[in-house]
Amino acid sequence: DAKVTPIRPAEPAPAAPQAASPLRKQIVPAGQPLPPQPSAGEISPEALASVREVEKRARKITLMELTERTCKWPIGDPATDDFWFCGLPSQAGKPYCDAHVGVAFQPMSARRDRRR
Repeated sequence: DAKVTPIRPAEPAPAAPQAASPLRKQIVPAGQPLPPQPSAGEISPEALASVREVEKRARKITLMELTERTCKWPIGDPATDDFWFCGLPSQAGKPYCDAHVGVAFQPMSARRDRRR
């Protein structure tokens, strides 16, 4: 005589933690590496000062608020609620505002010279 073990129903999965706002969902899970960012040594002092000034008056928009006319420069840690995009008007044909274009699009020779 073989014993029959009754099958128990599966435990329900634990509920996923809710984000602080439906528009601010985690883009990169906590603990994952962030995309490479230019270091202060790779950015000219003028461009760095310009970026800091621009970020003080940035619109601080979410991913869902980005359009083809807004600066898409990410600011902060994507794994936190304190993450946003610049949102200022972007340069024609570029994804960023004037200040962020100055940081993102630098000639290779200028970048190599600063590393020395």
